Order: sequence, then C-alpha cells, then structure tokens
Amino acid sequence: MMQTNTYTTDQTAQVIAFQPVRTEQQHYSCLSPFTDNLDHLMALELESKWMLAVAFLRRGANKQSDEDTLEASSHPLSAFIIGVDLKQAEQLLSQTATSNRRREEVSLQLSVSLRFIEFCQTWQLDTFERNVVMLLLMQYAAPDFIAMYKESGLERYSYNGMEIGGLLALTSPDLRSQLANRRYFSVNATLLKKRVVLAGAVDSTTNILGLSIYLHESNVCFLLGDNNHYHVAFSFIRQEHSNVKLEQIVLPDKLKRDVTSSVERYLAGRQNGTLEELDTFFGYGTGLALLFHGPSGTGKTMLAKGLANQCDCPLLSLNLDDIKEIKMSDEDILSFLFREAALLGAIVFLDECDDLFSGASNTSLSRSLLLEMEKSRCITILATNRPVELDPAMERRLAMKVHFSLPDAALRLQMWQALMPGSVRFATDVDLAELAGRYQFTGGLIRNSIFLAITSAIRGDDDKPLLTAALLHSAAEKQAATLADESGLCQMYSPTMTIEALPLRSRQRTELKNLADIWKSLNSRQLGLSLLISSSDIAAGVQAVEGFANMSGLKVRSFDYRRVISLMDSDRIIDPVTQRKILPIDYAFSPTACDASLTLFIDHDGYMQQKIGDKKDASLDLLMRDIVARLRRHNGLFCMVTKDVKRSQVPQEFNLHIDLEYPPEERQIRQWEEVLGKGTVDDDELVKLVESYPMHITQIDVFSRQAAIQATIKGNVTGKPCLADIYEVIGRYRQIHTTPLLFGGK
Repeated sequence: MMQTNTYTTDQTAQVIAFQPVRTEQQHYSCLSPFTDNLDHLMALELESKWMLAVAFLRRGANKQSDEDTLEASSHPLSAFIIGVDLKQAEQLLSQTATSNRRREEVSLQLSVSLRFIEFCQTWQLDTFERNVVMLLLMQYAAPDFIAMYKESGLERYSYNGMEIGGLLALTSPDLRSQLANRRYFSVNATLLKKRVVLAGAVDSTTNILGLSIYLHESNVCFLLGDNNHYHVAFSFIRQEHSNVKLEQIVLPDKLKRDVTSSVERYLAGRQNGTLEELDTFFGYGTGLALLFHGPSGTGKTMLAKGLANQCDCPLLSLNLDDIKEIKMSDEDILSFLFREAALLGAIVFLDECDDLFSGASNTSLSRSLLLEMEKSRCITILATNRPVELDPAMERRLAMKVHFSLPDAALRLQMWQALMPGSVRFATDVDLAELAGRYQFTGGLIRNSIFLAITSAIRGDDDKPLLTAALLHSAAEKQAATLADESGLCQMYSPTMTIEALPLRSRQRTELKNLADIWKSLNSRQLGLSLLISSSDIAAGVQAVEGFANMSGLKVRSFDYRRVISLMDSDRIIDPVTQRKILPIDYAFSPTACDASLTLFIDHDGYMQQKIGDKKDASLDLLMRDIVARLRRHNGLFCMVTKDVKRSQVPQEFNLHIDLEYPPEERQIRQWEEVLGKGTVDDDELVKLVESYPMHITQIDVFSRQAAIQATIKGNVTGKPCLADIYEVIGRYRQIHTTPLLFGGK
C-alpha cells in the first residue's frame, strides 16, 4: 500500500550517494515537509526497513554470504542490503530516522496532517512505543516490508502481527536492553492496557517472546487515512458529523449553557494537555460522562448532536439493543467503540440506555460499559427516557446528570416557532401561541405535528404550503391520540355543556363565568386553581364543571376518585409519556403531553367526606394529606365533585368551595310537568312536590325513568307515570324536605 516510484535498492543508493556531497547540517537545513499523510508513511516504511536490516545484520545472518550471492538472490531483504554492512546500515537507519523527525517538525509547523503523529500524541506514546506501532503498521499494510520480515527469520510468520521477541530484536540492540524493554508489553503498560495494540491467544505455556501482538483494524484505518470501514462492528456503529446547530435547539437556557460549557472546557483541557497530566496522576482515563434523562422527545438526542456540531466532533452512536445481533462480546464491541472515539476525538452517544438503570447493574453489558467509562479519554453521553436509580458504581462515573423536563408554554411556543420551516405560509387564523398553550407537547411531538400538517397542506406544484389553524389542530389532535391512556383510568373528552344551559340559579351561573376569567388570569401567570364542588347530585356537579371547562376552552380529564387513589401495585398504569409504571394518582397529577385540560375527580360515593370526618382511620388521613400536598404544587386547573360536605372541613388547599344549589323552583316544576304531562297535575300539587323533595334536573330525570318503569309494570300502557308513582319511587330513596323553600330565589 505504501509504495514509491523507485525500487528499494534505488532508494538505498540515493541515501548512500547523497551523504558525501553535503554536510549533515546542510542536509537537514534544506529538508522539505511531507506533502501529505501517505508521503509520511512511505518515509516511515523506509525507516522500518532499515530497522529490520540492522536487526538482520546484527544477528550475523550474512556472514557466510558474499555480494555475488546476494545479487543473485530474489529475496527482497537480500536485495535491500546489497553492499551494506552492519555499521553502514546503522548509520543509514540513524540518518533516515533523524531526517524523518526533522521533516515531521517542519510539517507540523506548516499544519500538514500526519495521522501517525496524531495517533502517538493521542495515546502519549514514547519513542519505543512509537517504534512498536510503526513496525506493526508496516507488518499489517506494507507488502514490501511484510515480505522482507518474512525472509528475515526473526520469527515464524505471524499474520498481521509480530511476536514480542521479534519486536524486541528490531528495537533493542542487545540482551540487556531487550530485557529492560520487556516491560512495555506488560498488561499494565500503555500499549496493552489502553488497547493501543491487542494480544493474541494466551495459555499457560505461552512464552512472552512468542506472544503475538497486532494493531486493531480501526487503528490501521486511522493511520492510513482510510475512512472506509471493514470491521463487522461498524455495521452497528454510526459515525455522524452533525449539522444540528446548537442555537437551533430550544431548551431552558441554563441547562444548555451548563452542559455546553462543561463539554467545551473538557475539550480545551484535552487539547492543551491538562487532562493528559491528570491521566498520569490518577492512573486511569479522564473521560467526561454525562447522563441525559427525561421523557421521550424532550431534546436529549438533539442536544447531543448540537454539542457534536458546536465542538466539531464526530458523534459515534450505538443502540445497545443492537449489540445482541453482533457476534462479539459486550466487552469487545464497547472497547472497539471507545477506542474509535479516542482516535477520532469523538463523542460517544448511547441512546435508550434504559436497561442500564433498571437495577440489573451486574450484567455483562453494564460491567463492560463501566470499565470502558473508567478508562475512557473521551466524552460519553448516556440517554434514557426513564427516571434513574443509579447504582453507586455508575453514579461515581457520571460527571453530570441532566434532567430534561416537559417544556412549559413559553418554551413550547419557541419550539413551534423554531421547528417551523421558512418555506411555509400561514393563514390568518393561525396562532402559534394558542397551539403552544393548548397542546402540552414535547419538542418531538411538536415536530411531528408540523410535519404532518405540512404534508397535508401540499397541493400540486405549490412550493410554499399554506398552513391553516384547522390543519395544525388536526395534526396535533392525531399526536395527542397516540398518548391516550389505554388503561381506562382517565376519560378525556371535549365538553358540550355551556354555562348558559346549566339548570342553575343565575347567581351561580355568574360565579362560574367569573371563575373562567379568573382561571385565564392565573394560567397566564402559571398559577393553579383548585375547586371543590359539592352537590346532592353528582351528575349535576359534573355538568357544572363541564360548562366551566367549555367556557375556559379546555378538555376534561375525568377520573373516578375511588380508583385514582388506589395504592395497589396491580392498579399501576403505564404513563404514555414516560413509559414507566406509576400509581394512578401520579398519572392524574403528572404534566401530560396532551390537550390543555381540566383535571376532574368524581367522588360518586362521598368518599372524601368520609376521609375528612374519620379521625380513627390513619390510612384515610394519609390519603387526604397526599391530595392536599399535590394541590399545593399543582399549577393546572383541578376540580373535585363530591356529595354534600361541611364547609368547615374543606381543606384550605381548595381555593374555592361551591355548594351547588338546587335549580330555581320554577325550573323544577317545568321539568316535572314535562315528565307527567302538562295539565295532568294541579299546580299546587307540583309546588308541594318541589317543596317536599327539591332536586336537581338530573335527579328528576332519574326518578322519572324509575317511575315510568314501575307504571309500565303495573299495566299503564302509555308508560307515563302518575304523581303517585313518583311519590312511591321517591319515598324509597329520599326523606321529605322539612323546610319549605322560598319561591322566587335566583
């Protein structure tokens, strides 16, 4: 691979003939820089050949040969040293090595990229270690050198590698130095410990001199400047040069600033040598490990890509699930990945690392990752969608843990604006602020909504799609549907009831309208509002909440109170945002990536009154404390509908208690007339019915249906109940109201 335009014997003649003409000082003063990486490698090949020639001659392999015999030989090593004795070979090796070092200095001053020098600096190799890598590279990639080494007889032929005995013979002139340099091949020395070189198979009978070592293919490719990948592991390792600009990423300013400054300071320390000094001091790697954790779509991957772009670093990613398909051990593939990152100055990004934080920290994968992070000399970013409970071993290897939370309305608006391509047009009804407030989406869901809306807006040859509010809301609705609760715990719906249609007294309707205005003001300041609505009829209370939600422009997230406060493990549900099992109460109060909504707890059985009043049951008291503690932190709109509750017992965390009054008496009478038939019952009888048994309209409907069923059973062919049927049904369920109502109340 590294060939010159002249034969090796021509190169030798040039060097020999060159020396008498110029003094050494004159020779080195006119040295030119290497033209490129290949030019440098060709010079290193010549240096390696002279090292081989010196070792060969030093062993006296040509004592019984004469020049005529060597001339007749077709072997490349024999041809290379025609007419050269040991002293001349040593002189030529010294001159070649010195010339190469001087030219390297000149080249670096002129910013010529020399991969071999960069490699040696990366791993902090000294002169001996550098020579070992140079020789192994030639044995792997230089055909002429490979043929010469095979002929030398320094060892049996080792494919792509060299025995340590052969390397010592090439690099050390005598037994004393060979014994001293054996230390470079110990398992705790740089070459093997940092996996600069790899060792072949070893058993109990292996002599160190017969142990073969070699360069990994990725190291060879780096040194040759070959950007093609041949190893099977590269089928699963993705190298990306990110084009994501850091300024494009919408995240809280402090989060982005803290992470970016830490990464930039680390890279500066790596470049100016500070961290190399720390490597030596601590005795192991000084990699920077960061953990990004939070719900899916909150910007973890985007920030990793933005950092790679900002710092001009390649991003090496490997989905840990892919390792199962690689016929390599976890240790080997991760070692391969981190070594590649160190060579390229890359950032390692391991996404979806959920299993590493699931408590199974003693797996082969987690142990291998911990070991690689321990000795790494690069930036590692781990990302998970799950809350993390870190093993102490992982905890101490992480320099930073960064939580990515669901964005608030202001941040969501920035995302809608930043993710909207400049090629689209907006209809006059589009309000991005309204979209940001209505849909509590992550950045990923906002991007999906925009993409879906744009594809729906494309019409023929129109290169600038027109986005309407209807298209954007339709696309957002589809995204919200993907996050629906599949457990049936939560019922999400758009209310149709209006405050004007509520069968309430005008005063309470006005209160609800005013509350809608109050909520809008509180919401603009990111403050919450908690309401308790008590009523003898739960259905009437729910209707009042629906009218309030409708006027506030909100959907309703409805929960059965008895079910939502369950603490049983069997009742845990999968949170559609975080994808983890949580208690129902945690889900009800979590920030949800769905329509802006009103959270409604329906206490059908008056269980809350029982919890407030029961001083003996400690568990009920704890449940109530949990609810009120959550209300203190809740910044959304919360309503609970329950049965009659004493005002003095209502926790202060409820901002307002509305005791729902019965509808005006005239409204109740009209409802009874509709049930019984207009004119079939005397007005005084209807007044007496309402005075004795005041009801909400929904209650009248329930009793009417039961009375109609009873009338039909008795043989009433019309199915219309009479007043007696009504009294009979009511008598089974309700006590007579002893205090007459005052008619005319509004």
